[in-house]
Amino acid sequence: VGEFLNWADSAGLDQQDILPPAEATLCNFAASFAGRLAGATVKAKISAVKGWVARRGMQWKGGANLGRVLSGVERRAPASSFRKERDPVKEDHLRVLHESLDLSGKCGKDHAIAAAAKALFAGQMCAGKLLGSSPALSDFNHKAFPAVRDLLPPNNTGECILRLPKTKTAQSRGEKVILVSKAGHTCPNCAFRHHLQVNRLGSEHPLMAYENKHNELAILTKSNFLTRCNDIWSSKGLPRMTGHCFCIGGTTHLLISGMPPDVVKALGRWKSNAFLKYWRNLDSLASIHLHRHHAQQKYHNRIQHRNRSAPY
Repeated sequence: VGEFLNWADSAGLDQQDILPPAEATLCNFAASFAGRLAGATVKAKISAVKGWVARRGMQWKGGANLGRVLSGVERRAPASSFRKERDPVKEDHLRVLHESLDLSGKCGKDHAIAAAAKALFAGQMCAGKLLGSSPALSDFNHKAFPAVRDLLPPNNTGECILRLPKTKTAQSRGEKVILVSKAGHTCPNCAFRHHLQVNRLGSEHPLMAYENKHNELAILTKSNFLTRCNDIWSSKGLPRMTGHCFCIGGTTHLLISGMPPDVVKALGRWKSNAFLKYWRNLDSLASIHLHRHHAQQKYHNRIQHRNRSAPY
């Protein structure tokens, strides 16, 4: 809002010209960023001005013309305004973690890190879904992060349900994450079982708590988790990752494995097709789904030919 007021002042506009601002004024303000900022950034500035106008009980005059100007600004966004795509965490990252962490039962923190990494990957979750910023038990917010009781026992097929009390898109009702058991070093449910046993956690404890070297419970934080993971990966020549890379990696892994996109979307609890922008290895994905499509088409044609040739 301050930026808008400064712009209006430099443009020689009076208070009566900006309270409320005419659509032409809004268009000129938005257009002033063309070629300098990303479209999303300019839209955020316009949204801030809209909120400022609404708080004063005035009518918002932005309409179709403003929308067209914002679209034009987005098309003219400089290359420097686009963030480099994040790399996905891969199974190889989990393998290196599994081999490098102390999972002998002597280091509770490493068991917590292993469980978090495998669950984030398998459940298509960002690190912030499980991990907060404070290690103190007294700061644990059970309305924002899961406790041990939120990890339900495995069902007959070996799947566990993890209840997330609160997420960005489900503030009050939370979400349920399906964690599928699997063979090998990437199994999230095996990692959680060992984590809970080694750290002797009860149902009321934070799910990502662990026993520190003083035999006291602390909570694994997002920063500690990522620091430990990246230190290990860097030492093995692997690129550093952010908390969001686990979600990207889990989604990409399922797609490359041949799972239909609509199933991946459901498992990832995506509310829209926004997850499509996180696809990586598009060449591999295209090949997989094109081969599947052609195989299904050949099978369908073969069945049709057989039915036409069958005697009646």
